[in-house]
Amino acid sequence: MHIATKSDWPDLKPMPASYEDMKIELHFNAAHMHNLRLGFIPSDQNEKWFLYFEDNILHIHRSWTGIKMYEVVFDDDGDGGVARRVRINLGPDYGGTRDDAWNTLLDVLSYYASDEAHQPHESSFVSALKEAAQPNYLGSPSVVMELITPYFWRILCKELPKYCSGLDALPDYEPASFSDVLSANERIASVLSGADESFHGLEAWRTEQGLGKAVIRTLALDPDWYADENLHCILSEGLAGLSTTIAKIIADWANDSSPHNLNALFEFVAVLREFTASVILGTHTLYFPDVTLSDFTWANRSRFMQRDEEAGNCLVPEENPEDFDEVPVDENQQSRFEELLRELEALDAELEEDDALEDEEEILQPGPPVHPRRDDNGNPVKLAHPSTPTALWTWQDPESIAIVIPDGPMPSELAAIPFASWDDAPTDRAGWQRVAEQHPVEEPDFNLPKGKKAAAGVVIVEDDGRVWAVAPSNAYGGYQATFPKGTYSPGTSLQAAAIREAYEEAGLRVQLTRFLVDVPRSTSYTRYYLARRISGHPGDMGWESQAVLLIPADRLPEILTHKNDAPIIKAVQEALS
Repeated sequence: MHIATKSDWPDLKPMPASYEDMKIELHFNAAHMHNLRLGFIPSDQNEKWFLYFEDNILHIHRSWTGIKMYEVVFDDDGDGGVARRVRINLGPDYGGTRDDAWNTLLDVLSYYASDEAHQPHESSFVSALKEAAQPNYLGSPSVVMELITPYFWRILCKELPKYCSGLDALPDYEPASFSDVLSANERIASVLSGADESFHGLEAWRTEQGLGKAVIRTLALDPDWYADENLHCILSEGLAGLSTTIAKIIADWANDSSPHNLNALFEFVAVLREFTASVILGTHTLYFPDVTLSDFTWANRSRFMQRDEEAGNCLVPEENPEDFDEVPVDENQQSRFEELLRELEALDAELEEDDALEDEEEILQPGPPVHPRRDDNGNPVKLAHPSTPTALWTWQDPESIAIVIPDGPMPSELAAIPFASWDDAPTDRAGWQRVAEQHPVEEPDFNLPKGKKAAAGVVIVEDDGRVWAVAPSNAYGGYQATFPKGTYSPGTSLQAAAIREAYEEAGLRVQLTRFLVDVPRSTSYTRYYLARRISGHPGDMGWESQAVLLIPADRLPEILTHKNDAPIIKAVQEALS
């Protein structure tokens, strides 16, 4: 087994001068000391600690940031060892109390002294595959469809008797009340908000910031009213809006002067069910781009229907809804109606990811023609040629270019780092400066040429070797794609400007790792830094970007074609090599 050394982990930070020194006495037997001397090298970001043993000192760093949290000094004790002293980092990087730090240290020492910590373990990708294979996995379209179908069924059974007679003669029909609909609503909201532990998957998406925001946006809820509500409330209210919409569709269908084709009604409701499932799965911007619940009206059905609505199989609207015997339903009508009702319970193959992967490129569509974020003056940003996202599998393939559009679907994580919106991102210069000061990097003096504006940019490198880039809205400045970059604001550092631009243009929260290169651009002289992603969601990109891309490093020259980016690409490829 490889013994960890200081050189096994990048960007390790030294212990700050403001550490606290404590005398301790913790005894470890020979087996436990053997394990501690092995140290520990994380294999993915789920493992939070990097440890190495050197000169009788156990050095303990945070794996994500490289921050040193503890130095534990040992003495030999027969066949084992005893920890005599510990230095603890209680500075701003920690943020907890002395007791918290001590309890965490005990947990770390106990775990990494055990045999369990050093057993071979499977990768996070394998773990994700195993999770997806378990029952009730909410990343599966079939599971989601099975979850929501009873809700649609009960709404239909509640609303249709107001307009059609003879329904109670059908074997599959059961009268439904408002209470039945409410019960089905509660079931879905409870499962998706995590109250039912038998369901699992998409945990990073099933949050107020992920699924909650998608429901508010697509199911036409008031964003200000529901801004502080929990996910269960948001889901329940969004589903209630679905119920109202379906009731209105049925009423308009019944009042339509054309023959009342049940086939057409059920097919349209089935499309609405597919739309609802796509919102829950986070794939709605691929399958239903620029669509919200308000678009689902009976008058607007042709937008969604691919098949002609043939006449026949009709039930005449009731002149007197209280008398269900006035309009007869023959056996053929009953049989066909029963078949159509069952279609609502069938799984929809178009949403089955396993069957659709080979054809996925055919259904990808460009994003909306208007950016969901307004510009700095509050004006809408029209996109002349909206970008087209790539299939979700491209995010997991290190050899593929992956593209996301504003508010577009993403996997819940990549390399075990979640894609999650940075909800408390700074909003002023002082805030960005504070973020930059948490993890400053060494850099040479910045010599600004006369007549040029100072600017800062960032090259964000993913763990799989790919590099993040942005597609400026309407190819601004002649750039089809480029690296995040912006002008320097007095009162902040260049490092703060680079971190800010990564968030504003790419939606990503990054930590700078080193100085990269200074390059002259059209009107500016720009300092670029290398960085790594620690959080954020690229779908949150600001109005200046119409897409965010993840590109294999060797393909950067074919995607970032502007001459100003050539020296940056060269510097990146040299740094990565």
